[in-house]
Amino acid sequence: MDAPAAVGHAAAVRLAVIVAVLAAACQTGTSSPPATGSGRPPSPATVGQPKTGPAAAPGAAVVAMLTKDEAEDLCNAFERSGAATDSPDNRDYLVANYLAKTVKSETGHAWLINFARLGADNAARIDALNRAAKDAGLTSCPLVAMWQ
Repeated sequence: MDAPAAVGHAAAVRLAVIVAVLAAACQTGTSSPPATGSGRPPSPATVGQPKTGPAAAPGAAVVAMLTKDEAEDLCNAFERSGAATDSPDNRDYLVANYLAKTVKSETGHAWLINFARLGADNAARIDALNRAAKDAGLTSCPLVAMWQ
């Protein structure tokens, strides 16, 4: 396998691990809400925006947001998870596992699911992280470096 193909394969594996861990961690034990929309991942403009869901009363909105503590955990996950001092092969798993344990709110889980659905769109992921940090009153989000 040549170098560019190996890098592409490694990025695909990294993304698959993150999505799988986040999706498994965000299960609440209840059935999934009915699918709505086009089936496409949300655009960067819709991550963190109001959405309807099973926990909302008819016509009410559940906002996919992080609490300030969750945003701080998210933005500092690379360091706090131990990924900064571990092997590069383990870093994605450590970050995803850390977030699965620290993000507790229903809306925080919804945010992580929306983030995972962005797939390999690094620009959208960076925008979502920066927006989450700004919404929580943080000045920066060091986790952005993972997708640059």
